Parts: sequence; C-alpha cells; structure tokens
Amino acid sequence: MSALGYAFARAAYCTDTANVGSIALTDWIGQLESNARLLRQGRASPLQWQQLMDRLYATTPLAEFKDHLNFDQLRSSILDKMPIDRPEFFQSIRLDPPVATISTVRPAPRQTLITKVAHVRKGHSVPPHGHSNMVSAFLCLSGQFEVRLFDRLDDRDNELVVRSSVHQRAAGAGTWSSISDYRDNVHWLTAKTDDCYLFSCKMLSVEPDLPLIGRINIDLKRCRNVGGDTYVAAKITAEQARSLY
Repeated sequence: MSALGYAFARAAYCTDTANVGSIALTDWIGQLESNARLLRQGRASPLQWQQLMDRLYATTPLAEFKDHLNFDQLRSSILDKMPIDRPEFFQSIRLDPPVATISTVRPAPRQTLITKVAHVRKGHSVPPHGHSNMVSAFLCLSGQFEVRLFDRLDDRDNELVVRSSVHQRAAGAGTWSSISDYRDNVHWLTAKTDDCYLFSCKMLSVEPDLPLIGRINIDLKRCRNVGGDTYVAAKITAEQARSLY
C-alpha cells in the first residue's frame, strides 16, 4: 500500500487499487445502499462502515458513474446555482441504479443515506471541521485536492484537540476519504484546481446515545501545537470558517 493509500483511508486507499478492479455500477450502488443498511440496523459499527466504504470506493467504475450522474450537466447546474461568494456548494442528488436494472422488490434505504455532489472553488476549502454522531465518505470525481484529516482526541467547550492522521497534497479523481467519531473525525479539503468536484454520502444519528452535531468548525491556521502532530484548535462559527478558508 502506498503512503497515499494508508494516509487517506487507513485501510484500502492506495495507488495500486486498480489491481482490485472496478465492479458494475448496479452492483456498486447496491453495495453503497447495503453498507447504509448494515450501519442503520446496527450490524456494522461506524468504523466498520468506513472500512466497507474503503473497499467499495476502491472498486468505483468512475467513468460509468460520472456518465450515470450526467456529470457535465450536473456540473453546469451546480455552477448556475452556486452563489458567487460561496467557496463550496453541495447539491443533493437522487442516486438510482441504471434504469434497466431497477427492480420493484429492490430495498430502498435512501431515507437513511444522503447523497450529494459538491464543487469547491480553486484555492478554497471544505474548511476543517469535525462532526458528532454521523458518518460520511467523499469520492473525488474530478480535479485535485489537498486532503488533511485529523483524529479528534478531545472535545472541549471552545476547542478541539486533534492529531494529524493524513496530509496528502495531491489527491485526484478516484481518491476518497471518510469520517466517523472513531477515525479521521476532522477533515479539511482544499481545491488545487478549477475542476474540483466531490461525490458525498452521509448518514446522521447513527448511534442512539450520542448527540447529533453538524459541522464543528475549527481554526487550524491559528492553532497551538502541543507536541508532535497534535494541535489545540479553537471552535469558530461557519461565517468565520468561510472567511478563513
């Protein structure tokens, strides 16, 4: 496994994943939904879901997937809707398998799985932030990102203590990352090119005893290094995050 592979997904993100081989898009979408059901039903933990997503994203038939999304049309739609002052924009999508393969008895877990495609402007970021009681996985559709991931060590009233787990300066199409409360909880993705688009899937309230919190934005530009790759970063507002990143 390459350094990129170990860093970005810790289990199956590697430059030699081409050897794994892609799978049929129908099977890929079916497995995406199956992973969601396993987590929602408590048959897989959030960490196990990440491992399942690592394996699935390693087999993504990327060209076929982008065709299925009508990627060029979707990209134009996102650009039309994206406010000029927004560094990032997420558009919800409905992800069905190819029409010819739809079955009337096919399970429909989409109520538990939120799917979107996002654009990030060059030089801007999905700002560094953590979450509580949710999981998500990003797949790069086009462009090149700088990806930084952090494990959350402590959640204090006004700050997070985090430890760097990934720093990949050139993550391109077909690469991915995922987050949970247990691995790589904080992510920070910076667009290095004009054509940076991501596919995102996420699930909320995956554990009954944890509070659901969306983005916990933090200031990693003015954080304190407390030794090694560990940092104490102040929590900031969404507006502050947009201004900084």
